[in-house]
Amino acid sequence: MNNLGLAVLVVFIGTYAIISTEKVNRTAMSLLGMAVVGVVLWIGHEMGIEGGITFEELALHVDWSTILFVTAMMIIVGVAGASGMFQYIALQLAKPSGGDHKALFKTFVIFTFAISLFFDTTSTMLIMAPLTIEVCKALEIDFKPFLVSESLTCNFASIPSIVGAVPNLVIAGETDLDAGFLFIVFMPLAIILLVVSLPIMTRWYAKSFGTTETYRVEAVFDIDPTHMIRSERDFYASVIALAGLVTGFALGPTLHIEPPMVALLVASALLLMSHDRANKFLREVGWETVFFLVGLFGLVVALEVTHLIEELGVVIGGIIGDNAIFATVFLVWIPAMLSAFLDNLPVSAVLAPIARDFSYISPVLPLALVFAVNIGGYLFTPLGSPANMVAIGFAEREHEHIPFSEFAKIGTVLGLIHLTIGSAWLIGVMFLIG
Repeated sequence: MNNLGLAVLVVFIGTYAIISTEKVNRTAMSLLGMAVVGVVLWIGHEMGIEGGITFEELALHVDWSTILFVTAMMIIVGVAGASGMFQYIALQLAKPSGGDHKALFKTFVIFTFAISLFFDTTSTMLIMAPLTIEVCKALEIDFKPFLVSESLTCNFASIPSIVGAVPNLVIAGETDLDAGFLFIVFMPLAIILLVVSLPIMTRWYAKSFGTTETYRVEAVFDIDPTHMIRSERDFYASVIALAGLVTGFALGPTLHIEPPMVALLVASALLLMSHDRANKFLREVGWETVFFLVGLFGLVVALEVTHLIEELGVVIGGIIGDNAIFATVFLVWIPAMLSAFLDNLPVSAVLAPIARDFSYISPVLPLALVFAVNIGGYLFTPLGSPANMVAIGFAEREHEHIPFSEFAKIGTVLGLIHLTIGSAWLIGVMFLIG
């Protein structure tokens, strides 16, 4: 490692150490980190040091397709949400429960699992959090157990889908991971994790469940769900758009169409149909997340051009050797532990090239990394996945606090169980496919 690489490593570690304190805006810190490594690499370029590049070259190598995907998905969710579509769905889902809290809880968790296959985790919680709070408040139910359980569910439910989480896209893009292979291997596992997790979560929160009084249930469920629709034009446009989105994602691997292109086509069409309200929807995009990703990917590019990721791969290679079983277990547990504290996005971006380079040992290794970073998103702390922070943020808006410790308890219990099951599953897959 030359002095340039050392300086970049210090900036990278310093940036994430400061972000982890939660005392600064993480988007601002991420962009500052990118700007500082840009200066470091520019100085290296001017001095002729190996690895030095201009800022233009740094920006050129940022993973813009993933950033466009996240932005497009936020636009789609924003337009569909404004139409009243999700409120309509929520009322339809809630009716069969008859006001029984436990039945409603299970329904919402299973629905979260289903939509997580088609939306990234952040988008899933942007959909689920407001409609969950709305229904729970109408029925006088404590919504915090619902939000925590939904965010945990969307993290592990996202594993079989390329578009289920931004880390999946990052890893797939770097390792050329086939979307069909990912789905076939992980869909049965995701269902097993749901079957294992749902009774645990239900029992964990059993004391907070009950039954809403009959008069309130009747008052809520007597409402015609169609009254939730604010704009029929936007509602039907959103239904068509989501159908197109799901179809595009499903056919994409066969037709070699990338998910960001599908999402961008659908999002731009919805904005065009919104006419004068397009600017309103654009203002509601979570630009703080978008620019956080820009800074993050800029930092990762700096690690790549200074060969730090390559050197990390050499170190990991020395640890795992040619032992496929050990390599699989290593790439499940270590990235999961790192994701718990560093956020699963930077861990994915840094370790994806390493998973690619060592896939000759076993084609399961990129899958192991996908599994690890998604499970690590709720292991030990809620900091590992943006979806968790969305859930906590929505609760704060209602002046209800979800303590990190409460989130960590149930998340760690489930996370350790999931990592154990997943490790055994991946080793079994490895032997099955040779």
